[in-house]
Amino acid sequence: MTSTTHDPPKRRRDRAAREREILEAAEQIFGRRGYQATSMDEVAVMGGVSKPLIYQYYGSKDGLFLACLSRLRGQLLEAVADAVLAAPNAEDALYAGFLAWFRFLDDHPSAWSVLVDEGMLATGPAAEATDEVRAAFIELIATMVRMNLPAGRVTDDEIQIVAQSISGATERLAIWRTRTPNPPTPEKVAHTLQNLLWQGLHTLKTA
Repeated sequence: MTSTTHDPPKRRRDRAAREREILEAAEQIFGRRGYQATSMDEVAVMGGVSKPLIYQYYGSKDGLFLACLSRLRGQLLEAVADAVLAAPNAEDALYAGFLAWFRFLDDHPSAWSVLVDEGMLATGPAAEATDEVRAAFIELIATMVRMNLPAGRVTDDEIQIVAQSISGATERLAIWRTRTPNPPTPEKVAHTLQNLLWQGLHTLKTA
């Protein structure tokens, strides 16, 4: 009598794995097509799930976008914060933070459009969420400046001016790099920014 063996039942992907696959697909499609032109059908096909499941998890395209944005925000801020905290001194921390920012965008080529690209969104919860990403990054910069300059060296207003300026510079550079053939490397951009801003920080004096 020939015995038969049965393959073990295929394990169903758990919810965390499915969500990761959905969000990875959504990041690519939102980044490539923009918010308005993104199709939930396309996200479902690329993510290997049904469209009803996406609605079950996220409720709407807005909900999917917000979840995608939250994931990218956490990854980006963690990458930058880890790089800054691992640096041996304040000057290196500035370089490390810039380098982590530009490397993250290079490693996630669709992330820029999803995070903060101009004109992607005008109003609504998704637009508010992109503003929150920017505000969180600015606060991280302000904290780094505050921690790495002597107490009393600069005022809170000056710290905010510096943080807003750095945020604006990194955003414009990110846009420029995505639109430029053969852009400079993250290392080159980070080194140039570090040299420019480190000298400027040390000329600040309290009023």
